[in-house]
Amino acid sequence: MDERQAYEFYKDPANQVPAGPVQRRQGRRMSATVPVRFPQDVIEAVKRLATHDGLTVSSWIRQVVSKEVQRRQPPVVRTSATDSIHYVATGSLSPSSETLSPAAPERLELECLG
Repeated sequence: MDERQAYEFYKDPANQVPAGPVQRRQGRRMSATVPVRFPQDVIEAVKRLATHDGLTVSSWIRQVVSKEVQRRQPPVVRTSATDSIHYVATGSLSPSSETLSPAAPERLELECLG
């Protein structure tokens, strides 16, 4: 049903009766409304993508914005006082100098055990 057909359908008061009991959404509620304006071509593209993904336009926009915010956050590093660090040094130094031997480069591996 396109927008014109939906308008004609819902213009009839008989088609404006709720189909069932009220259902409250579970989970957290939205905390604020942010007015955002888009060019018409972007709105049409968002509508197509939202329909393709089976979402409302609002849900699709929230999902895209949430993913981008999450992507731009710095990585979370979690440590605790009980974590221990184990150092393993492999390779060898050249006996004549303090440079690394080409045959066996010096490598420091860090492993966090916890």
